[in-house]
Amino acid sequence: MTAPALQAKPLAIQLKNGDTIHAEPVPEESDDTITVVIHPQLGRLEINNASIQPTPDPPAWSSSLAAGMVGVTENDGNSVTVNLNASSTYSRHADKIALKAETNYNQTKNKGEAVDVKTDKGSASIRYDRKLNESLNLFSSGSYDYNGLNDASINTVKASIGAGFPIMQSETTELVLSAGPTLQWSGGGHECASNAFCGNTYPGGAFTTQLNWTLNRSFKINLDNALAVLAANTEVKPTNTFTATIKYFPSFNSGLFTSIQFKSIYNSIAVPQTSNTLSGQLGLEF
Repeated sequence: MTAPALQAKPLAIQLKNGDTIHAEPVPEESDDTITVVIHPQLGRLEINNASIQPTPDPPAWSSSLAAGMVGVTENDGNSVTVNLNASSTYSRHADKIALKAETNYNQTKNKGEAVDVKTDKGSASIRYDRKLNESLNLFSSGSYDYNGLNDASINTVKASIGAGFPIMQSETTELVLSAGPTLQWSGGGHECASNAFCGNTYPGGAFTTQLNWTLNRSFKINLDNALAVLAANTEVKPTNTFTATIKYFPSFNSGLFTSIQFKSIYNSIAVPQTSNTLSGQLGLEF
């Protein structure tokens, strides 16, 4: 006796007349003109491909917008915290463009005292990927980071090119490693003139890890780590930016979500070198 073949996954076929057929496809018997399926009640069916409703392409653009604001008033003082995150991705055929921007601001004001700004940060980035095959992409990227409270290197601009390697790609998980040369310039701050590295441009190498993981219909996790090693005045100066975002979608039929984001920046050229931010937000994916 011959072992039975594994059953194919049931397929929903939408016809142009509005009917839907749920059946198991038989790819080895199908061709460009007919689709052969096994229906649980009707048995083997041959469907003319001209009568099947074409599957619409997914939208090329997908975007996310999130915001959080906390205002506190007590005794003779008050504080305000505002954070905004926006991202948009274009994906069509072999091309992918990712745009991101964010800002974080916090200030306190006590009666009879000047406003004390405790957080004043912002960033923007763009990345373009060109898919060559299933295991290799070419990319170019640029980013701008702002930290108004730095003593040196308030502004940092980076540009990179290189190759991306998709390690894992499925409906729920995407893991991409990227590597290539980079250039970084930083400037600004009252200590910039006396800092040996501030105000200069340095070459180096960059290594990026990007992980997008959909645990289920309610939770998404995004991890992004960008490491660069710069050759600065005969010294090796590393920089690293790590971002972790957890999104919770309370409704399956809506793009509304709540999120927690942690961002850690280490820049050995800046003063101070380390900056961490933790924020909670409400947002919408569309």
